[in-house]
Amino acid sequence: MKNILVLEDDNDLRSLYHRALKFKGYDVTATESAERAIDLLQKGALVPDVAVLDMSMPGLPGSAVVEFIRNHSQHATLPIIVITCDERFKEHLKTAGVVFMTKPINLHDLYVAVARAVS
Repeated sequence: MKNILVLEDDNDLRSLYHRALKFKGYDVTATESAERAIDLLQKGALVPDVAVLDMSMPGLPGSAVVEFIRNHSQHATLPIIVITCDERFKEHLKTAGVVFMTKPINLHDLYVAVARAVS
């Protein structure tokens, strides 16, 4: 079973992504903060097959998780899907090799992006 890391500070969206991806057969670990996502990755408590990350949130932005992933060899090639309504992150992360989706998203598009990332 493929493991998906979901980072989303909005409770409703986090729950929606979690349930929707579980419904498609993925094992999902969802967290509300970039700090928590980095902690899970750093400690090895989570070895995801793909990361689905929000960017704009309190505390560290989701881009800090992208940078952590790309700078740590254990996760350096992890596929990353960025879901954001802030286009500034697209420019900031243009060399990070991420897939961008602009909020609001269609769940079908999320399913397709995740399926491509894990295949």
